[in-house]
Amino acid sequence: MSVNNIRIVDIDATYELNIPLEASWDFNGIEEGYKDYEETVLDEILNKSDFETTRFEHEEYDNKSSINYRFDFFNSGASVYINSYIGKFTPEQVYFYSNQFSNSFFKLDFYNTPDTSTQKNYLTVILPTQQGLTETVVLNPSTSAGQFVNIKKPAFQLDYVGDKEGFFIYWLKKRDFIDLSTFYMTAKFFDAETGVFIKMMTVPQTSLSSQTNFKPEDYFYYKVELNYDNRTYKVLNKNTGVRVGTDINPIRWYEYVNP
Repeated sequence: MSVNNIRIVDIDATYELNIPLEASWDFNGIEEGYKDYEETVLDEILNKSDFETTRFEHEEYDNKSSINYRFDFFNSGASVYINSYIGKFTPEQVYFYSNQFSNSFFKLDFYNTPDTSTQKNYLTVILPTQQGLTETVVLNPSTSAGQFVNIKKPAFQLDYVGDKEGFFIYWLKKRDFIDLSTFYMTAKFFDAETGVFIKMMTVPQTSLSSQTNFKPEDYFYYKVELNYDNRTYKVLNKNTGVRVGTDINPIRWYEYVNP
């Protein structure tokens, strides 16, 4: 405790008394402490741990930038995979963009690991059925008035122009919060007519020696690598390391038929 000397003077004599007075207060510095705490909280909320995102573009190849996907559905009647929506939908549903067709989509999920017991989903990209290349079919083929028309098929060539939804990957601009530049991508198709998700594989299920007993991490994932230096990404076959997504080697997906 600090003590101040106080001199008391009267007419007849001078007296000097030592009276203890508290010189420090319990609330001294509290306001400054509140301000420091407020600044700390605001720093955390207002992006001091930088959560700003940036877009990553598909890495060029052969002076091209497009990324290419192809999704094949299983035709149980012929026991083959076909790159067509016919079988899931009628030609009329696809051509006229019925709700069953237009509300369907492909869902790409990006995980930090292919290990299903520990993985976390960090990104999701949607590919709408309204995008894509086309094929020629006949409307009302049972009648003589059958009409040849072009309809969408599940093959996508995404780029800066034209079909571009799903071309960019949006991820953290800096790596100080989550240091992650490699993802493992899976694909599912949402069938709006049945209301269920259909899993997709990286190889035809019929090509496996056992169509029911295999490691999911071997046949449900592609590897995606981000390059922070030039803000690009590329997709690799997880098992071979070969680059895919180019126009001559698209990212192939095949419907998984649950046994």
